[in-house]
Amino acid sequence: MLNLNQLEVDSGSVEGARASFQKLVVHLVKLKHGNAIEVQPAPGDWGIDVLVGTLTSGTCLVWQAKYFMDGIKAPQKEQIDASFEQLVKKSKEQQFKVDAWQLCVPCTLSPQAIKWWENWKKKRTAETGIRIDLMCISDIEQMLMAPEAQDIRNQFNLGPKGIPPQTLGERLIHDLPTGKSSEYDNSLFIRKLVLAGITENMSARCQFFNAELVQKEIHDKGDGEEIGELVSLYEKIRSMWETRFNQALLDNDPGRETQKVYSDMLKSIEDMDKGSLDSPKILASFVHKQGFMQQLADACKIGWTPDFRTLDTES
Repeated sequence: MLNLNQLEVDSGSVEGARASFQKLVVHLVKLKHGNAIEVQPAPGDWGIDVLVGTLTSGTCLVWQAKYFMDGIKAPQKEQIDASFEQLVKKSKEQQFKVDAWQLCVPCTLSPQAIKWWENWKKKRTAETGIRIDLMCISDIEQMLMAPEAQDIRNQFNLGPKGIPPQTLGERLIHDLPTGKSSEYDNSLFIRKLVLAGITENMSARCQFFNAELVQKEIHDKGDGEEIGELVSLYEKIRSMWETRFNQALLDNDPGRETQKVYSDMLKSIEDMDKGSLDSPKILASFVHKQGFMQQLADACKIGWTPDFRTLDTES
């Protein structure tokens, strides 16, 4: 899984991350089209962040990078429409033809946002004749995971972190076997993630797989101390989730806040791996412990939406 929050961590600010995201889009466009020009971000950029083609003859392709990390709501919709309107206006004033315009955002869209986008896209295409497309987080991640994008991942410190290297003394982390991933498609822990809008979940499947291997081995051995430590880890992880989940339910938008609990839990488990979640008996890595969390979700003991327990009754 690729975490574009790393752009903000590395740049030290939202503004820095916004500039880095535009440069990332430039490199991804270059990867696909071989030639692209980055336009200086300013009020006078004509609504163009990345350009393929020319502004003097023929047609051009335009990309607009918007660093919207938390989805598309009313303010973001206004910005999108304003940027597109500026491009249309400038194309008429400066007499250049736009063949296609693509919006690039590092987030997923809610059902309401998708509906708005579809209607807006249809209306604006009919008005202008410009082909309009969307590049959201899953599209960006897919492009970055391609072998030819390795240099881009390295440049922006976005290397895949789903299967980290083994730490000395820890259990080995196994790759997900070919064909195993699809077996989890209808599992409760995956359905819970999808319901919360978390559609990129290959790491979650790998975590779950590795946790199952550990759980089976420990129970097959029957070592009381190892079983006790495993039970303790499950309870600690569930307690961590419960504190965060109950707090999220008190928010004015509990659906949004409970969804955020998932990423918070992943990071917290990694941060606490060698602290309160240390496992000297079973030597589980933080990937295994994240897998224990996925197992708890699969057992419908935790979840990422206010009504997560209703899934269990539908299975």
